[in-house]
Amino acid sequence: MGKAKRQGLVDKVTRDKKNTTKKVNPFEIKVNKQKHSVLGKKVPKHDKGTPGISRSKAIKKRKETLLNEYKKQGKVNKFIDRRFGENDTDLSLEDKMLKRFAIERQKIHEKPGIFKLNDEDQLTHYGQSLSAIEKFETPQDISDNEPEDDEDQGRIGAQQVSEEHFGGFMKKKSDEETAKSWKERMEEMIAKSKKEKYERQHEKEETLQLTEKVDDEWKTVRAVLMSSSKKTKQVEDPIMSKSDDYDVIVKELQFEVKGQATDRLKTEEELATEEKTRLDKLEEDRLKRMKGLIDDKSKKSVHFSADDLNDGFSLDTMDTRFHVSYKDGKMLTKEDTDDDKEDIDDVEGDPDDVEEDTDDNEEDLDDNEEDLDDAEEDEIGEGSDGESDNHSDLESDNETDTDKHTEEESTKINKTDTKEDILKDLKERKKIMDAARKELPYTFKAPETYEDFEALLDGHTDEDQLVIVERLQKCHHPSLAEGNKDKLQLILTYLVEYYCDLAIADIPTLSLMEKLTVHLYSMCQMFPVHAGKVIVDQMVERQAAFSGYADRKGGRGIFPTLDTLLLLKLIPLLFPTSDFRHPVVTPAMTFMGQVLSQCPVQNLRDGATGLFICNILYEYVNQSTRYIPEVITFLRGLLFISSTKEPNKIEISVPPPFKPVGKNISLLELSKSCAKKTQPFEPLKIKEVLLCQDLRKLNTDAFRVSMVCMTVRLLADYSDLYKGIPSYMEIFQPVAYMVNKLPVKNYPAHLQNLCQKLLEPIGSRSEVSRSFLVKNFKKPQPLKQYEPKVAESFDGKKKRGGSRDFQEKQRLIHQHKKELKGAMREIRKDTQFLARQKLQETIEKDTERKRKVKDIYAMLGNQEGDWNTMQRKKNKLK
Repeated sequence: MGKAKRQGLVDKVTRDKKNTTKKVNPFEIKVNKQKHSVLGKKVPKHDKGTPGISRSKAIKKRKETLLNEYKKQGKVNKFIDRRFGENDTDLSLEDKMLKRFAIERQKIHEKPGIFKLNDEDQLTHYGQSLSAIEKFETPQDISDNEPEDDEDQGRIGAQQVSEEHFGGFMKKKSDEETAKSWKERMEEMIAKSKKEKYERQHEKEETLQLTEKVDDEWKTVRAVLMSSSKKTKQVEDPIMSKSDDYDVIVKELQFEVKGQATDRLKTEEELATEEKTRLDKLEEDRLKRMKGLIDDKSKKSVHFSADDLNDGFSLDTMDTRFHVSYKDGKMLTKEDTDDDKEDIDDVEGDPDDVEEDTDDNEEDLDDNEEDLDDAEEDEIGEGSDGESDNHSDLESDNETDTDKHTEEESTKINKTDTKEDILKDLKERKKIMDAARKELPYTFKAPETYEDFEALLDGHTDEDQLVIVERLQKCHHPSLAEGNKDKLQLILTYLVEYYCDLAIADIPTLSLMEKLTVHLYSMCQMFPVHAGKVIVDQMVERQAAFSGYADRKGGRGIFPTLDTLLLLKLIPLLFPTSDFRHPVVTPAMTFMGQVLSQCPVQNLRDGATGLFICNILYEYVNQSTRYIPEVITFLRGLLFISSTKEPNKIEISVPPPFKPVGKNISLLELSKSCAKKTQPFEPLKIKEVLLCQDLRKLNTDAFRVSMVCMTVRLLADYSDLYKGIPSYMEIFQPVAYMVNKLPVKNYPAHLQNLCQKLLEPIGSRSEVSRSFLVKNFKKPQPLKQYEPKVAESFDGKKKRGGSRDFQEKQRLIHQHKKELKGAMREIRKDTQFLARQKLQETIEKDTERKRKVKDIYAMLGNQEGDWNTMQRKKNKLK
């Protein structure tokens, strides 16, 4: 029986122990599955895990550690003894005290911060030291007998101030002092201050005398010392000696002009607004002058001082005069003139309307002058009649008649004076109105059509046309109004067309075209896309006309006119030519290449035009070094028609559009030798060449020499430009062949030198041997073998190459990366934990605040209810 009881107790204890083991929830287990099961591979340790349990453990650990640190942040509950030497047992008590005293004194003398000023710094005010400025701490003496240049003028001692001034009444004085009157005490005080002053002056004079005496003695001693040196030099005063370079530089730096703060630069919109306001004001003044309204600037405003009480008393008489003016044969009053001025101030209309008004005003002025002349004649006639009437009066009325006669004469004199002034004023106004009409308007309306734009510029000089274009840009800047951008784009279109029209006029004004380029460039910078579209449209139109003519003539075109050439020359000034492809420059180069390849040279003018196009193309490719075969071909053709031909032999290597036979194959050959001429080379002027009506004027040897010289110069420039091209020899070898066939002996010396300079680089490059084009040799790579690599002893670990140190370094690097990732992960989790804690605290604070606000509202509501109840009871009692 006892044995059975013991056995049951043991089973119960073991059962309880088994129940205490914690069971793991299978849903909290995360299994890391492997994609493939490899035979012999070691099973990883962390194939299973419980992320939920691990997360809860980490949160619990952070609450015990990190949360406590966060709550204790900024709280200190212990004192730390930081006294110097307190924890150092080697120092004695005296050494500790001395060291502490030294540290305290060091703290006082040292500068603890960059913003604290120490005693050595000297403060200044307007370049003067504050310590040298007189502080006026002591009052001045009442006596004025001392000289003004004395530094101690009127100074009183501290004892006198303490006794006689504030605070002196607190001290008890002797009977003798109290018995003295105020006058006696003041006289005594003045005498005492004068005595002290005399003593100070006497002491200063003695000090000066002693100083001069010491200086004289030092000069004698210095002369002796200097004479005893090896090389005796003349003794110079150190003050008068010449300063060294360092002192000179220091003085220059002291008086050097320092940079000062300036106003900020104004934006383009602000400058445009100011310029528009200025032009509007000038135009308003011009319109007023055209109407005869002149501001009287001679009247100056009356100055009122700051002490003026403005009590209504005026010593100056008020000037109530006004300029006499007439309208429709009637004299206007002052009120009418004021109304006219108000109307003119409000006028902002067309200049045409203003000109009509000015014409009417001039007619009125002429009528006024005629009326004044008639009035003078009538008055003169009345005066003569009055004299005859006076002779017919009775003798008894002679006295009264004489008085009337004198009055009439005085009125006549006054009237004649006023009439002369009025006539003079009217003439001056007429001159001013004429001058105002001749001025250019300061503001213009944007032209809507090209005819309007042409009419706006027609009849004006070149300078006036430039001013009109400039004012059109300023008056219609895009920042001033919404539609100004479209207006300026139209003006740009009209300006390009006007630029081309100037070139095809009877007498082209190239100077005006050159000055218009500045305005075209500025507007092109504002609207580059629209400017490119306008110029491309112009070129497309001219290229279509050229192609149509060439198709009708069997593929042989004609050289373009002056307007097309100047338009092509304008393009590199407005757009960049170094781009690989440009929407404006590339079509222009293509068009010029087409002209050079399809236009035959039938006369000397065609050859000069082709040279001009080649020169333009050089400006295009000067930066990009792009190869243009049409240029080299055309220049080689010009050399062909300049060379001497062998009889009964046809030159096969003649490039098109030139022909090996025909009447123009010797167009540039000289009729006689020009070797003796020493005239310098003169560049061709395209204006004179293209506008020449009689081609026989160009048929001269001088013109041929100029063309050959220009051809050789261009070839030399292109040779220098294309010297880096691999096919340089293939390009310029035919050119050298043509140059060797030129009659160089008949050319001037400067042209012979140019031909020699052109042949030198071609000859030097021809001697350089070139390697053949060979395919790059590469070592043949073996085919990949798929045989397995068998190791004799395999322990299941992947072996890596390298030494032991290298492997140890790689292991440490791997371990460092692993620890760094783990540390960053823990820091990230700590930050998230603190953020959640701060958010929870904020929520709790907000909840507590809302609860308190709610309680306060409830309390106030109860009070309001009680107060309303009391008020109702009072109302019932009433």
